[in-house]
Amino acid sequence: MRRRAVTRLARRTASVVLAAFVALPPLTLTSRALQSQPAERTIEGRVVLPGRTAPSPVGGALVVLHRVGADAAGPLDSLRTRGDGTFRFRYRPSGDTSAVYFVSTNRGGVAYFTAPLRQSAARGADTELLVYDTTSGPVRIAVQGRHIILPAPDSAASQVRTVIEVYELSNDSTLTRVAGRDGGATFGAPLPPGVTRVTAGQGDISPDAVRVQDGRLHVDAPLAPGLKQLSFFYEVPLDALPLAYTLESDVPVLEVLIEDPNGTASGAGLADLGPAQVEGRVFRRFLASNAPAAAQVTVTSPGAGMTSSRQLRLMLIVTAVGAAMLLGLGMAFMRKGPAALARRRADDPESLALAVAALDERFERLESPTEAQRAEHYLARAQLKGRLSAALAKRDGLG
Repeated sequence: MRRRAVTRLARRTASVVLAAFVALPPLTLTSRALQSQPAERTIEGRVVLPGRTAPSPVGGALVVLHRVGADAAGPLDSLRTRGDGTFRFRYRPSGDTSAVYFVSTNRGGVAYFTAPLRQSAARGADTELLVYDTTSGPVRIAVQGRHIILPAPDSAASQVRTVIEVYELSNDSTLTRVAGRDGGATFGAPLPPGVTRVTAGQGDISPDAVRVQDGRLHVDAPLAPGLKQLSFFYEVPLDALPLAYTLESDVPVLEVLIEDPNGTASGAGLADLGPAQVEGRVFRRFLASNAPAAAQVTVTSPGAGMTSSRQLRLMLIVTAVGAAMLLGLGMAFMRKGPAALARRRADDPESLALAVAALDERFERLESPTEAQRAEHYLARAQLKGRLSAALAKRDGLG
């Protein structure tokens, strides 16, 4: 069923993509003008649905060619796919030479994007749009990984502690789960007693699609097949410590990070791995594999020294943890022994997870990224995550 909700990628690029329509330079008949025009480029691709034996073409789908540059951004052209799902655009680049071009389509209210395209003749894997049908039915969204992070307080007099949580969610079906008309969420997570407000962090879920109701976090965003990252943080009063959590489902990777040398985490098989650095800050790290449902987790922190730049610090921690978590999950999914790293291929899940982590790390090193750089990063990340989803589906016999 169609829904108005869109993925984080669609929301984050909407302000850029819809900022302005780009006018192509007018053609003239003079030989000098013709010689100065950039060479024509082509994009040949197709829109397909996943299948158990082979992808199924999607005919009649509306595809849109976009341009994003520092000078201007907007859609350039649109057309419908042929009966075999294929499409072909012809265009001439204009304006900012660093501008990127890409193609998008929409199915069931969810937007899908190709990678950024700069080559003169783009085709193949970079221009294939893998889309999914949607359902509000009981598609299982599994928790593949969960982080609980407890940073140091902002001041010695602070009466609250901030808690960051990061989830890796897995949709192992071939359908995109969307929220029901009755207000049913696509995913829910319990919150500690007394928490009534959360702030969404970086990840694959738009902040607009996160809400708190009846002591739980509810996600209304569509969840397409593959891995998705959800991060958020909230505050708890000091007298709420120690924090107690009950796992609602099995968690293959459970990690607790505490920015306090005296902090502890116990239960669910958590093991103390000693200190670990995240963005230059030292945390005590506790890790458990295959933590069982209904297990109790207790997190304590007598208190560490105060810190500064709270908002920036929280975002840096969430970003670093998120990239590391995706990397860890990709490796955990595919590791089959010491020789596994030597057997990596360009399109296996482990390599793709490493590529996403490396991409995030490079982007975070940019002190003041431009809108074009942000757009290219989000598009490249979406393409890698899409390939990762497809690789996992193929491994599991779904593609």
